[in-house]
Amino acid sequence: MNGNSAVNGELRARVESAMHDLRFRPNRIAQTLYHHRSHTLGCVLPDIVSPFFAQLFLELEVGAFERGYTIILGNTVSTPALERTYLQTLAERQVDGLLYLGGMTNALKIGPEDQALLRDLAERLPIVTVNGDLQDVGIVTSVRSDEAGGMRAMLSHLCAQGHKEVAFLGGQPDVTSTAEKLQVYQELWPGHPPEWVQPTGLDIDAGVRAFCNLMGAARQPSAVACINDLVAAGVLMAARAQGLSVPDQLSVAGFDDVFPSRITAPALTTINHNYAELARLALDSLLLGIEGRPAPRTVMVPTLLVERNSVRPPGGR
Repeated sequence: MNGNSAVNGELRARVESAMHDLRFRPNRIAQTLYHHRSHTLGCVLPDIVSPFFAQLFLELEVGAFERGYTIILGNTVSTPALERTYLQTLAERQVDGLLYLGGMTNALKIGPEDQALLRDLAERLPIVTVNGDLQDVGIVTSVRSDEAGGMRAMLSHLCAQGHKEVAFLGGQPDVTSTAEKLQVYQELWPGHPPEWVQPTGLDIDAGVRAFCNLMGAARQPSAVACINDLVAAGVLMAARAQGLSVPDQLSVAGFDDVFPSRITAPALTTINHNYAELARLALDSLLLGIEGRPAPRTVMVPTLLVERNSVRPPGGR
């Protein structure tokens, strides 16, 4: 049952025949107690309905299966109390390691009680954060796509297309990924009008609100860089409702390269997180932690610019 090559071939055949006749299946719980390994990983994330988290989780699940592991998912629906419950429950279920996405890993500030919870958790099992981090907690690795570099690449692309006036739409001020992208924007457009930054949220409705707020500005940009593709989709909807042509009158750029970005009208120019590589390196780091081997504290994964039809030079040149 354990694949031991020292077992006599005839004996193996007899045992396997008996197992088949009796419909015997190994008891994984008993094996876990004996080997101190469950070959199960925990994964905590805020919203499996989000295309970004769904796409990343798919890559993690496939990669884990290829490495002989299954994943137990804890979908917190962006509820802090449920996030804490899942963290404790997965540790009690004796998962071999934890993949931690979103939630507290993206918070700019964590309270002392949550810090204590996370430190206790990190002492009990290896933790790898994906596109987030937990400072001073003792995790194995923070594996991150280079979101700041991706935003810089997008804004540079808009500049290369001739856009000198660009707004920044969507985001949450208390989330690290928003802060990183906004910092890059402010470095490139330090004198932007205040109305050109609209941190209205992360979903389609946030894009609609951001666009409507932007339309009230005294000066209008020729392009908008959105925090993610869902916000960009909301911008496209609102622009179409107001009779504004994209990209002829306004160029719209997204971020994440999730499935909706390919079916919007027009299809979105966006930034891809390099999902397969992100998942591969996260799993590699977690397995190193499970085996007690050293792993790099931080791994940065390059992002990829994806050019589609939502961006063109001002005036349609």
